[in-house]
Amino acid sequence: MNRYLFQYEVLSLKKEGEFSVVAQSEEEAASQILERVADIEFTDEEDVKIGKLIKVIEAKDHYYECEGCT
Repeated sequence: MNRYLFQYEVLSLKKEGEFSVVAQSEEEAASQILERVADIEFTDEEDVKIGKLIKVIEAKDHYYECEGCT
């Protein structure tokens, strides 16, 4: 598994950013990224433009838990 980091833009706000997803392949990541970015930006998928793939990072078994989450 790898983490795929993409550029994106929220068209209505002219806001640019980066977001990543963990997937088995670049194709799987590309199919998931639009929905996830729209969700975190509280907008419609039509308002999001996915840019280029910035980098691929090996996904490791890291687990972080915030102090207030338990």
